[in-house]
Amino acid sequence: MNSGFIPPWEKEDAFPERPADKDYGYEIRGKFVGCTREELIKKCSSREWPPIHLVWCPESPRVVPATQIDFLFDALQERQRSEMKSAIVIGSINAFVWGTFALLLGGHDHSAKWTWMLLLATTTGAIPVMTGIFGLRKLKPNFAAVMDEEITIGRYHSWVLSRRILFSWLLLGGLGGVFVLENIYGFEESAKAAGLDKPAVWQGEWWRLFTGPLLHGNVMHFIFNASALIGLGRLMEVLTSRHYLALVFGLSASAGSIFSLFLLPNVTSVGASGGLLGLIGFLAVLGVKRKNILPPGFVKSIAINVAIIAAMGIVAYSVIDNAAHLGGFLCGVILGLWLVDSHKQTLPLDSGTNMKIAGVLILAVTLGFACLAMTRIFPK
Repeated sequence: MNSGFIPPWEKEDAFPERPADKDYGYEIRGKFVGCTREELIKKCSSREWPPIHLVWCPESPRVVPATQIDFLFDALQERQRSEMKSAIVIGSINAFVWGTFALLLGGHDHSAKWTWMLLLATTTGAIPVMTGIFGLRKLKPNFAAVMDEEITIGRYHSWVLSRRILFSWLLLGGLGGVFVLENIYGFEESAKAAGLDKPAVWQGEWWRLFTGPLLHGNVMHFIFNASALIGLGRLMEVLTSRHYLALVFGLSASAGSIFSLFLLPNVTSVGASGGLLGLIGFLAVLGVKRKNILPPGFVKSIAINVAIIAAMGIVAYSVIDNAAHLGGFLCGVILGLWLVDSHKQTLPLDSGTNMKIAGVLILAVTLGFACLAMTRIFPK
């Protein structure tokens, strides 16, 4: 580890200076809002969206994460407790509803609809319930018990959320444009037109290797992947750079297509999951190689995501392209082992000229294939 290196979220200037005209206040959507101490406490305990992360008080010369202010601890705990209880209730309802549908369909045959119902019961039901229960058990009774760890994690999360991202939104724009046409002209027809149809690839339509990952099978498929792209993309842009994001996502999506081509030769595949698993694989390597810099629990959270995705792949193997997941994940891990220097214990990662050129080029190519997918879907 480089002697004296301070993570960017721990630096004094990690957050902007506080407004001088108000003793108390908070930042929301890039704007500073002054208030009283009582109003600040009430705001931090509220479940309004978006939640308050950055605040200031007379003792803080700069805007700081709310977790750093001791008199806000009870308010933040109240908000967390309320959110977790709601997650348990809503998750239980989802598990019951989708699980019932799955049981009814499963009584006849294990069709794709049955698999999707089971997947929804798991992702919107069982997982939120378990996460909520575990979160409630982790809540500590007083600020002093978790002060150091909470301050570190709070500064990290607030810093990550305060950074501007670009390539993540551009990639989502490409996926979104394709998704709009899929909704208009039909998901099955779109998959036939631009999905990863393996026999068509062997007959010369090689471009399907790159358009297939930009399509999705239904609305829920797109929502899952879009939310994952923004979450993982933000981490990549902030902890590495936007150019690493484009490189890892593009190459991993392509690797996923190649794995799927050989391991699932008779199935038409769609979805950006190969690229997303590549981001997870890369972040896993980053977490291991920068474990002394990143906050506690970073690697553990990545490992939990991998375990959840693996479990989903087992449960819904008939509708999930596990070959593409495997190919994308392995590609991300390999890129992480190659590109993340263990000897340079710094964050964000350095982006030299070659990396910047590669990132911009791959982003342009990816968006170009998104345009090609849209032209193929659009009826002649």
